[in-house]
Formats: sequence, structure tokens, C-alpha cells
Amino acid sequence: MVYMSEKMLINLYEEIVKIRQLLEIALKDNLKKELERILTTNERKMVWALSDGFTDTSTIARRTGISARAVQITVKELLDAELLVVEKRGFPRRQFDYVPSKWAPKEEVQKIE
Repeated sequence: MVYMSEKMLINLYEEIVKIRQLLEIALKDNLKKELERILTTNERKMVWALSDGFTDTSTIARRTGISARAVQITVKELLDAELLVVEKRGFPRRQFDYVPSKWAPKEEVQKIE
């Protein structure tokens, strides 16, 4: 059996991260089109932006100004499209780290600028 050293695993991981970043850049336009097919309102786009794996759906509802049920429906549609995952119940996380600045809640944009 062949075992990889910790250094080899770290190097492999770093290369995989680079490849993923390149793919996300190359496919950004396609990803945006697919997201816009589901995210038809500014509130739905904010649901995507806030789906960081640390913010629960009730907080997302409060911050977007839509009902918890509307957030759950949006999350379900994104899950069905394999664009979100939920590793911990009620805490959706984007599969791709892509959020156009126009989609982020206003307080998030202010932090960026």
C-alpha cells in the first residue's frame, strides 16, 4: 500500500484549490446565468449571498425581509440545482464562492468597500 506524506497531501490540496479557482473563473458567466434562472428577485439573490454555511435560514429571512418559507423555497430550488449544500440543518452553504457585489446585502457591500 502506498501512503502519501502530509507535505504531499498539502501540495495536492493546494493544486486542487488552484484548479477549482481557475474553473470558477472560466465558468463564471455560465454559473451566473444558471443562478439568475433561479434567483429572479433581489431578495432571492441576497439569499444566495447570505448562504455562507454560518447564517441560518431564519436570520437570512430577517436580513432579506422575506418570509422564512420564501427562504426555504429558494434554498430548496438551489439544493435541487446542486448549487447549495446543507451540512448542518438550517444553515445553507454555497457550492461556489461566487457572489456579485450587487447581490450582497447593503451592510456587506459597505464592509467590502
